[in-house]
Amino acid sequence: MKFTKRIIAAALVCCQLLIYSGCSKDDGSGGIFKYDISYDPSSLDPQTASDDCSDMIISCMYTGLLTLNPDGSLGEGAAEDYVVSEDGKVYTFKLREDIYWIDKGDFEAQCTAHDFVFAFQRLFDPATRAPRASEYYSIKNSELVNRGIIPDVSQIGVKALGDFELEITLSTPNPQFPMLLTQTPAMPCNEEYFLLSQGKYGLSAETTPSNGAFYINTWDYDPYTITDNNHIILRRNAKTSERSQVYPYGLNFFIVDESRFVSDFVSGTTSCIAVTDEQAKLIADDELTVESFSSISVGLVFNCKYDIFKNADFRRALASLADREKLAGVLSDYTLSEGVVPDEVTLLDKGYREYAGGGMTMEYDTEKALHYYSLCEEQLNKQQLVGARLILPDDTMLDAVSYIMQEWQKYLGFYCKIEVLPEEEYNKRLSSGDYELAVMELSGGYNSPEAYMKPFTRNGDNRTGYYDAAFEKLIKQASTAVELSDSADLYIEAEKLLLDNAGFVPLCYKNEYFFITEEASDIFYNPYTKTIDFSEAKIK
Repeated sequence: MKFTKRIIAAALVCCQLLIYSGCSKDDGSGGIFKYDISYDPSSLDPQTASDDCSDMIISCMYTGLLTLNPDGSLGEGAAEDYVVSEDGKVYTFKLREDIYWIDKGDFEAQCTAHDFVFAFQRLFDPATRAPRASEYYSIKNSELVNRGIIPDVSQIGVKALGDFELEITLSTPNPQFPMLLTQTPAMPCNEEYFLLSQGKYGLSAETTPSNGAFYINTWDYDPYTITDNNHIILRRNAKTSERSQVYPYGLNFFIVDESRFVSDFVSGTTSCIAVTDEQAKLIADDELTVESFSSISVGLVFNCKYDIFKNADFRRALASLADREKLAGVLSDYTLSEGVVPDEVTLLDKGYREYAGGGMTMEYDTEKALHYYSLCEEQLNKQQLVGARLILPDDTMLDAVSYIMQEWQKYLGFYCKIEVLPEEEYNKRLSSGDYELAVMELSGGYNSPEAYMKPFTRNGDNRTGYYDAAFEKLIKQASTAVELSDSADLYIEAEKLLLDNAGFVPLCYKNEYFFITEEASDIFYNPYTKTIDFSEAKIK
């Protein structure tokens, strides 16, 4: 097996990829690339999409204002240039005039600034119920519109200065805003097409347009049919390829049970596969190339709605009993954590951990553990020292947490019950708060320290009940800093505070692996959004 590992300096990584069907030309174009997805996308409407499979397809079909280059830098999308005001609040975009909408029928229209205005109005319209609207609240008046306080969606800070000039005004600076414009919710929406779809926009092949590399040709899904006929077929957008060549003829996405992913890849049914450490062990082939991405942070979290864990000193006492030397032996297949944010994340053109430094995790110290416990002992409900449930999504961390629990029992008399749950049940329990402790994986949704710390804020998908006003303030300041260097310093301060308060007890970083075949090249994989850019895929 050809194996390479590198800390990426970008959100996207170039991977060689994919089995193909069909004929290819001398330049490597013309192939059809195949990939498994685990469920039928809920919607291919960018403003309402809420799952990874939807994002995967949408990323192949739409072009936003900006894109990400293979090296992680921002590239032009529908915008060929933009300027930012000195205060970091006003972005003015000059749009290309050669971006076109098409669909599987005969619809064709230029993509204009008005399409982006309408898209953002839909994003913040309360009636849309867009699940990711809050990520864009830095846009002027957006939160007030989304909450119904301002009833007029035209009052958001997005307006067309002409057919091909767009202005976006922020209420506060946001150094991550250009990156957000590459994400699914910021994709454009043609108002004429949306109205013609009569409430079915993004729900069928006949009512989903494209202004990107591929358009949707076929979307077949029957939940009661266990065959290979559940699929989404994309074909090359000829209008897009006129300005910038799209190499593949098409993409075939098969909707199958996730248990088939590895066998489909090994048998040659599919062309590539993204897998975890455990799944990677099932794939062994010296002819394959595999890249690894250390982008998953694993740690212990406490349900802070549970009385005993509301006390920060008790959490600190527990965190002080994680012996990293012994954990290194138990977790020998993984890299021990240096903090909340994993090695893969980049900042200021280098790895975040290189910038922030290591050693942020709480040291193993039994005397400190007992000291913290003495500070809170009289405040604790002693009945809760027995019977807390610690949930895990699988057994990969079982030995590690079992060892830590022995330390808790020995020094603090704290006893837990371990529950290894099926993934679906684990996620349900975690979301509903039906647990006391959990092993949690932080994957991040984009290449930023904020993506890994936002789950511990009130505006994030907070499933732990953790709240600290100082931490919230630091995250807000970091996300609204004008200079990236100031933002970086604030994120580091926030990470230290989260660890010092034992809001998250880091265990290790897990790798994600991307296996590919030898027949193709020039495919770009994003380990954060789990999307793949196939537009330049070539057959060798």
